[in-house]
Amino acid sequence: MRRTWFIPVLIALAILGYVFGFSYPPLSYPENDRYVEELRPVDKVEIVVVVDNNRGSGNLISVWGISLFVKADDVSFLFDTGPDPEVLEHNVNILKIDVGDIDFIVISHEHGDHVGGMPYLERVKPGITVYVPRGMDMKTVNYLMKNLKVVEVERPKVIARGVVSSGPLYGGVYEQAVAIYVKNRGLVILTGCSHPRVEYIVSFFHNITELPIYAVIGGFHLSGAEMERLEKIANVFLSLDVKMVYPIHCTGDVAREFFSKSLGSRYKDGHVGIKVEIEE
Repeated sequence: MRRTWFIPVLIALAILGYVFGFSYPPLSYPENDRYVEELRPVDKVEIVVVVDNNRGSGNLISVWGISLFVKADDVSFLFDTGPDPEVLEHNVNILKIDVGDIDFIVISHEHGDHVGGMPYLERVKPGITVYVPRGMDMKTVNYLMKNLKVVEVERPKVIARGVVSSGPLYGGVYEQAVAIYVKNRGLVILTGCSHPRVEYIVSFFHNITELPIYAVIGGFHLSGAEMERLEKIANVFLSLDVKMVYPIHCTGDVAREFFSKSLGSRYKDGHVGIKVEIEE
C-alpha cells in the first residue's frame, strides 16, 4: 500500500506554522558558522522610520506597512518599501531623505506591505541592487528582476561594512532580517514582520556573531499573541540585555503596551517619522 498519509500531515504542519508563527531552521548551512571576522563595525548608524502604521506627527502618511531608511557610516539603504509607491515618495520627501543616494535595498519578505513601494524606487533608482531571501515567491522575484538587480541571499551574508543579513529564516514565509554592527555597542537588528518569531531572530544573530544585541526595531507580528508568548519574548530581550526595543508595524497595541511595562526604559515608542541614532 502506498504511504501517502504523510502528505496531509505535512500540509497540516505548514498551516499550523503559518497561523501560529512556528519557527523553523534556516535553509541548510552549518549552524556553527561565525561571521565576526568579516563583519567589521561601523562608528554610527542612523535609522529613520519612513513608513509605519503607527501614527507620527506632521504631514507624514501612516499606512499598514514598514520601510526603514538606514545610514551606516557612508552606506545608505532602504529596508523594505511599505505598501504603496506614492506613500513612500511622499514620506521620503517630507523627511528630506535623498533616495537617489541609497546604495541598495533589502526586502525582508514577499508580502505586499513590504514590497508595494518598489515602483517608486524602480523609477528613481533603476538597476539598483535588491537583496531578497532565497525561497521568496518567484512571481515577486521575477517582477523585481525586470528593472532591478536582484540578489537572492541563501545564508547569513555580510552585504556591506557592518551590515549582515540573517539569510532566509522560515515562519510560514521565508524572511530575512538585517543587523548593523556598531562599534562598542553591538548589533542593531531590523525586522520586517518577524514571521520566524522575533525571539528566534534575535537569538539567531547573537549565536552566529557572538556579539551583544544593542537594539531591535521593526515588526514583531504579535497581534493576538498570548501573554505567555509576550513574557517569553520579554525574557529573551532581558536575558540578552537588549538596551533599546522599538516594536512597530505588526506588533500590535496590546504587545506594545506589555513591552512598555515589562521592559521599562528599554522600551521605545516607535512610529512613522522617528529617527534613531546609535554611535560608539
